[in-house]
Amino acid sequence: MASTAAGLKAQFDLHTRLYNNVLDGISDDEAVSRKDDHVNHMKWVAGHLLNTRLEGMNRLTGGEADSSYAEKFGRSSVLDPTGASYPPISEMIAKWNEVSPSISGRFNHLPEELLDSPAPSQSPIPDESFRGLIAFLLSHEAYHVGQLGILRKLAGKDAMSYR
Repeated sequence: MASTAAGLKAQFDLHTRLYNNVLDGISDDEAVSRKDDHVNHMKWVAGHLLNTRLEGMNRLTGGEADSSYAEKFGRSSVLDPTGASYPPISEMIAKWNEVSPSISGRFNHLPEELLDSPAPSQSPIPDESFRGLIAFLLSHEAYHVGQLGILRKLAGKDAMSYR
C-alpha cells in the first residue's frame, strides 16, 4: 500500500511538470498581457506559485523557507500591471526547476506521524493536520495552474500539454 506522502508527492511532481508545460513558449510580453483589468497576468500568477512553493512547501517538507519572491508575489503584494518590476518568466521557471527536485525528494521522508500531527498554520479545509495543509497547498497549485492554462489560451497559444 502506498503511503500518504507518496500520493502527495505524485501530485507535487505533476504540478512541477505542468508549471513548465503551461509556461512553455510564453514570452515576457505574453506573460504580462491582460484581457481584463480585473485579472492578474500570467507573470504574477507564475510568480505567486513560485513564491508559495519556495516559502510554504519548502518549509513544510523540512527545507528552508525562501522569501526572496514574497514582496512581489506574496499574499499582500500588489499587481504591477506592466510586469516591469518582475523578473523574467525564464528566471521564475529556472528557480521553480531548481527548488522542486529537493522538495520532491523530501516527500519520501515525511512520516505518517508527522502528517497526522496538527498543522503549523490554518488552511481553509477541515483537515487541520499537517497532511491537510500540504493537500491545501497542492490544491492551490492546481487552481493557479488552471488559471495559467486559461490565460495561455487567451494569449493565443495551444492548450497546455499534460506530457
